[in-house]
Amino acid sequence: MNVKLMRDYDREIEAWKNQVITATAHIAQLELERASYLEQQQRRLNYLSSREILELLEARHGRVGSMATIKRWADSGALGEVIDEREAFPLLVNKQGNKRFLYPREDVLQFLREKGYLSPRYEVLDRVLLDTDKPCSHALIIAIEPCGHRFTYHVQLEATGELLTHVAEEDLLRP
Repeated sequence: MNVKLMRDYDREIEAWKNQVITATAHIAQLELERASYLEQQQRRLNYLSSREILELLEARHGRVGSMATIKRWADSGALGEVIDEREAFPLLVNKQGNKRFLYPREDVLQFLREKGYLSPRYEVLDRVLLDTDKPCSHALIIAIEPCGHRFTYHVQLEATGELLTHVAEEDLLRP
């Protein structure tokens, strides 16, 4: 007698349905984790680490500070509320070793401006060259605004009297 084994369609269908359910749940979990990761990444932009503060000071002043100075400022409360990066942003942390403390960006920048470590390259009423796509034109600085760790300028073009706002420092040169 030649008996051909029949496929168990019901069992195969059930197995595939279970795989789809498992995969769907895994996808939902990954999407939640990705959303949390992106949210933590966005919140992290509001903080600076000790290393980032030192890099900022070096870039703006050419000065190399020390971790001891940053710690002293933090201990005195000058840098705002200190948080532990691993606790606040667990999905972002990928480094091993010492604790990494973070400080609120705005508090740090305000402190550095007050201490004179972050100052504009130009002063109000300085005559500068505006270096944009157009040919360079002379301008007069009429206002300065802090913008993060940089400054933006309001300038008046000498040739036309036109007022330009939010001009980046990088677009200005000394005549």
